[in-house]
Formats: sequence, structure tokens, C-alpha cells
Amino acid sequence: MNEIAGLKDIPLRTSLPPPFRNYKYDKLKIVHQAHKSKTNELVLSLEDDDRLLLKEDSTLKAAGIANETEIAFFCEEDYKSYKANPLSSW
Repeated sequence: MNEIAGLKDIPLRTSLPPPFRNYKYDKLKIVHQAHKSKTNELVLSLEDDDRLLLKEDSTLKAAGIANETEIAFFCEEDYKSYKANPLSSW
């Protein structure tokens, strides 16, 4: 089974609360892998998209996902907007 493409059924998963089912999550990116350094980004690293963004036609294993890998699940359109103007306000 293609694990990454299998995430498209999230809106149908009744075990998830509505905010997760109703928001358009469509991209996965590796945030951190075990025994490697973490970035100081507040939200998500904006670098190495070609290496860290998971491809839709890939399995988690083929994408290099191992035990204790942290993955961000987000809306690609929001990510591109943030990347174009990476300002955080509190």
C-alpha cells in the first residue's frame, strides 16, 4: 500500500477531531530524524524542500522515514505563502 497517498482518506476518519478532518492537509515534510540536529525554526524549516518534502507516489520507507522521525503534515498552499513571507507574529 502506498502509505503517503493513503492519507487522502483523513476527512473520512471519524476518530479524528473535526479540525483535522476539515482542513486541507496535503503535504508531508521531514522535520527531524533521530540522531541529527534540529533546526531553530519556530514553525517549519524552509530549506531543503527537494530532499525533505515527501513525494506522493512514495512509501514512508522509500522516503527514508525511520523510527523517531518527526514529520509535519500541512497545507502546501499555506506553506508556500509562509515561505514567501516568513514572518511570525505573537
